[in-house]
Amino acid sequence: MEKNDWLTARIQFIQALKSPTESQKMLLELALIESPTKQDLRQLDALVRLEKINQKADEARVEAQKAMAERRDEQRKARTRELIELGGIISMVEFPVDRGTLTGTLLWALDQMKTDATLIKQLKTRGDTFIAAREAEKTGAPAAAVEAA
Repeated sequence: MEKNDWLTARIQFIQALKSPTESQKMLLELALIESPTKQDLRQLDALVRLEKINQKADEARVEAQKAMAERRDEQRKARTRELIELGGIISMVEFPVDRGTLTGTLLWALDQMKTDATLIKQLKTRGDTFIAAREAEKTGAPAAAVEAA
């Protein structure tokens, strides 16, 4: 029996494994028979099909793991970017950098927003205006032009 390239490469791969499966051990045993019987050839063919299926499953598993890792990495980078932006805002308004004071201020603001429905809009307007003015200072454009955009 002539061995095709895939089978030859797979035999080398299986031989290099520390713990091949039972089907892989049997595939090796059958593939190395000098004069296989028809039954040996049928069994070898079935094991080759199984090994190809397992190989494709392994490749799909690796591809899925890569995709999941890329997604986790993108999420981590987005969270890091968000945290840096929030830290930049705290620095931009020259807030006293004390975790307790900042936390207390945010909790107080949340309490106020629960009792005054218009406060969120007022705070957003004030914040957007402040940010637009800061951007205008950086670019040298008038603040009104930045707000309009």
